Amino acid sequence: MIALATDLVLPRVGIECYPLRLQEPIPGRPMNIFRLCALVCVISVVASVTGAAADQVTRRSDRVTFRGEFTAMTPSLLTIRQQNGQTQDIPVSDVLVIRFDMEPPALSQAQSSERGGALDVALQKYRQIQSEYSGEDSRLVADLKFLIARTQVRIAFANPAEVAGAAKAIRDFRTENKSNFRVLEATLLEAELLSLDPEKTEEARALLGEVQKSDVKGYRLQAGVQLGLLLLAGRDTAGALTAFEGVLQESAGDAGASAAFYDASLGKAMCQKADGKSDEAIATLNEVIGKASESETRTLARAWVLKGDCLREKGLPKDALLAYLHVDVLYSSEPSSHAEALFHLGSLWGPAGHQNRADDARAQLASRYPNSSWAKKTAN
Repeated sequence: MIALATDLVLPRVGIECYPLRLQEPIPGRPMNIFRLCALVCVISVVASVTGAAADQVTRRSDRVTFRGEFTAMTPSLLTIRQQNGQTQDIPVSDVLVIRFDMEPPALSQAQSSERGGALDVALQKYRQIQSEYSGEDSRLVADLKFLIARTQVRIAFANPAEVAGAAKAIRDFRTENKSNFRVLEATLLEAELLSLDPEKTEEARALLGEVQKSDVKGYRLQAGVQLGLLLLAGRDTAGALTAFEGVLQESAGDAGASAAFYDASLGKAMCQKADGKSDEAIATLNEVIGKASESETRTLARAWVLKGDCLREKGLPKDALLAYLHVDVLYSSEPSSHAEALFHLGSLWGPAGHQNRADDARAQLASRYPNSSWAKKTAN
């Protein structure tokens, strides 16, 4: 007779796992009928659990992960029926990570590469998965298109040579998937990309206007932040500050709108700096740095760069160096901010007595972001 495994771990659906102890049969004796029935029940439970839906979504505001089956995916929210029968609605602006049942295992690896800033690697993996996928999950097919486009946009922020291709990719996704839960995020990304070109400001403004008409508060407020940045780029500091203050008032105390709150705080600090109020700007930035979630790497990287800029203006080069160094050490996954930080480190390390580190920063800037405006400034 074949002995049974001593410990069998059963998943307690959606909550935890616990062990079921099965006594091994004594050689020469038949297995007790009750134990046999228990084994059959165990196998049935395991089969039913492993065969159940395994969609997953992690909420940005509190990092809680829900598992079950998506029953609705609209431009406004996701609805997931959990394995305990309860349903949960999540605004699309509060989605941090999403996984589909039976998705290729390599997809989570590609997403990890993207989050870690290895954007070229992530893009290659996404495209490989897209070319090899032969399943029939239309949700996954559409999401791969979005992930590829988003990664291209992130690359383009630090590489102007990639802007045209990235703009086409994100525009194509947005126009082909108007009812997709990613459409508002795609619209914000396209608007941000367009805002890099002063001649396309009105196109960017029109896209942001579309988002502001939506019923998704988090993204509606994020559009307000981006409109404030457009005003600031046009040297309308007063108008920009009004826009940022409006977002701050509406998002205060709302966990689901925390990303917009901290981005608006950054915008406010930029206005304070533009008005020559560096001390006030630093105080605002310290609030962001001290309170924003560590997972909000883009916001924190921008905050440290802006703090470094304020400290340089105050004639505190060593303090500024430390601010930029935070980006190099902690937030190199954010290409645009990292390139800018490396540029300043290249000029600050030398006077601080570390010319070798200055050379290293310039070399890293040239190798990682050769087409960025910061690399070109170094070359000139």
